[in-house]
Amino acid sequence: MRHMFFNFQGNAVFGVLAFLGFGFLELVAGVTALVLFARRKRRAARRVVIVSGASAGLYAAVLLVFSLASREQVAGRGDEKYFCEVDCHLAYSVVEVRESKSLGSGPSRVTARGLYRIVTMRVRFDPETTSVHRPQDMSLTPNPRCVRVLDGSGRIYPPDPAGERALEIAEGPSNPLTRSLLPGESYTTRLVFDLPEKVEYPRLLVTESDWITRLVIGHENSPLHRKTSFRLS
Repeated sequence: MRHMFFNFQGNAVFGVLAFLGFGFLELVAGVTALVLFARRKRRAARRVVIVSGASAGLYAAVLLVFSLASREQVAGRGDEKYFCEVDCHLAYSVVEVRESKSLGSGPSRVTARGLYRIVTMRVRFDPETTSVHRPQDMSLTPNPRCVRVLDGSGRIYPPDPAGERALEIAEGPSNPLTRSLLPGESYTTRLVFDLPEKVEYPRLLVTESDWITRLVIGHENSPLHRKTSFRLS
């Protein structure tokens, strides 16, 4: 049975609207304080600054409460992790994991320090998650993604560029994770990691790389928030 996971734990719309509302209020407060200082109304300006600081503290507290209440989730083979794009969702899943000591042939052949794991990942634009206000012929270009493998001790392994180049020469180019999609479309891509042969509990972690997501309530990139990863073993 296929399971669904999300890069948010909580309501994504609430998180985005709360962030936008908080940012707008802080901007208004900052402009108001500057105007009051310029008019030498320092007492009123200080009050605005105090209220602005208290609002920032409250927002940070809510952000951390959601993070501490989150839980680590691990998706199995075929399970999907949804990335919320506000008015639609992209679903990611691991469909195959291959192992090889070397990749390529001839001059392009490379040998792993440990063992290459070639992860085939499927990405699809789920048409069932599209807002009624979004045109069906409008493509979606996803935000930049960050991919890495974690092991049981928390060690991080980034993709192996030499292995990926050798695999592309041998099997053809792979799709980038930033490829645009229309509702209902999907594609597969390959990721190559050089992992220890006896690596314990390897998990693939795919997240958004935009720094702004760290400030969104409920987003897995927010401080201390647990992540949703894919089991590779």
